[in-house]
Amino acid sequence: MDRPHISLKPKDFWALCLTLFMIAYNIAVVSPIMPLLVRNFNSSMGYIQGALVLFSLVTASFAPTTENLCRFYGRERVFMVGLVCYGIAITMTALSSDISVLVVSFSILAGLAATPLVSAPWAIMDFAYDGKDEQKAALAFILASTLGGLSGGILGGFIASKVGWRWAFTPSIAVFLLVLLLGRSLPRTTLKLSKEPIDWVGGLFSLGGLGSILVGISLAGEFGWWIRKRPFSIAGLVIPPFSISIVPLLLAVGVVSLGLFLFWQRRQAARGASLFRVGLLRKRTFVFGMLAAMLHTLVTTGVQFNLYQLLPTILKLNPFQTSIAVLPYSLTLVVVLGTLLMYLSIDQKIAPKYIIYIGLTFLGVGLLQIYSVMNPSLTALKLLPGLVIMGTGSALFLAYIASLTYSAATQDEKPEGTGIYNPIQNLGSSLGRGILGTTLIFFTSQGIVNRVLETMGSQLSQLQRKDAIDTLERMIQTYSGEEVRAVFAKLPAIVQPSLNTIIQTSAFEGIRVSLLVSLVLTAICFLLTTALPGYPRR
Repeated sequence: MDRPHISLKPKDFWALCLTLFMIAYNIAVVSPIMPLLVRNFNSSMGYIQGALVLFSLVTASFAPTTENLCRFYGRERVFMVGLVCYGIAITMTALSSDISVLVVSFSILAGLAATPLVSAPWAIMDFAYDGKDEQKAALAFILASTLGGLSGGILGGFIASKVGWRWAFTPSIAVFLLVLLLGRSLPRTTLKLSKEPIDWVGGLFSLGGLGSILVGISLAGEFGWWIRKRPFSIAGLVIPPFSISIVPLLLAVGVVSLGLFLFWQRRQAARGASLFRVGLLRKRTFVFGMLAAMLHTLVTTGVQFNLYQLLPTILKLNPFQTSIAVLPYSLTLVVVLGTLLMYLSIDQKIAPKYIIYIGLTFLGVGLLQIYSVMNPSLTALKLLPGLVIMGTGSALFLAYIASLTYSAATQDEKPEGTGIYNPIQNLGSSLGRGILGTTLIFFTSQGIVNRVLETMGSQLSQLQRKDAIDTLERMIQTYSGEEVRAVFAKLPAIVQPSLNTIIQTSAFEGIRVSLLVSLVLTAICFLLTTALPGYPRR
């Protein structure tokens, strides 16, 4: 098929960059305002964390259907519809009256609308640029997303601290209006629109399959992987009715749905109406590179998320101060990416693959540095070296991972690849908050229970101890801060003098375990990148 080469005007390019900036801002702003949301809605960290996870799950699960809609109506038309819906959803989020409205508007409506907004810039870039120009555009997009995340943490945290959390969304609403103005003239990239009917059946199978699996993974910490920690109920109906967790049921439903999806796609492919082609998934370079990028996203998102949970409690920081403490990672990322963007203007003397190796090595060293300072003497200043090293490593990794991963793709396959690659990164973001966040909560809860029992001189059976840990996990994830403190206040008097020390020590233990998990995942990421070529395909 002929591949049209389009001319992208400067204002169109800025519209795409600002779109990625806006989405990254809104995701990042939730972390610093989380304590304010918990207090305002009398909710819990667990529910707000779940809202962030659900946003990524919805965006990842809706991606195949979005690609189908783009082929039928045109990517630019779907982009503009998604943009308008996204602006409405974020406005509704800022005006949310309770936690349920926030979840529906941010996690579901904004998650659905964000899917074409995330994929469109990369798909359009593929048609507009080649060679070094394409690499520069890719770095500019990464830089825009990073600046968005940085602004969400700093500017959003500052506005939330000084004015209120609702006002923290106003900068992104202003950016939305600017993108709406600039993006009206985006060039058409679709050579020929599909005349086949939209494959809603395949879309439902993919949404149900991916959604069930990802929701199951995100609920595992709260409800248990197999043995039920607590019942899962909808409108009073307990699901499943027997004594196992909801998680294996969701995973089974997801696997069956994906099996039906693959069967349906083979049937549709024979008719020339498949939802998307999966030829890239048979290419080792693309799959390994995509998984490596996902693991990097998982680690960096999860570590930052845990710091946003830990620092307000341990160091007694407000949202803005917490953002400043975590700032060195994102700031270093921006500086190094900007430097690499200029470096592309001259001849490269180091193969991109080796730059990725160096980046992952830096990432691992940064994690080890943060691990070494996680003790009761922790200060924001002591976090600085580890976050700077991590930021340097992430920038070196991100600068080249996408271009080397797409070395396996032909020009015609790139738009389809974007529809797979970007959702997998959203999955990594979701799993980072889910897996590393759950690890932090579990080991913190385990440490608190064990130390309280030791202080009281009490002993419990293994089953009783497990029940106590499960109960505390559930409290941390579902109770408000005031409710948790009220429960702790009921502990025997002998525990009260050392309670703060017990909580702090256990929290540090939890974050150290999550950092060790991050190191293992970083090592796996390193192994996956060995399958990549030395240079991008020309």
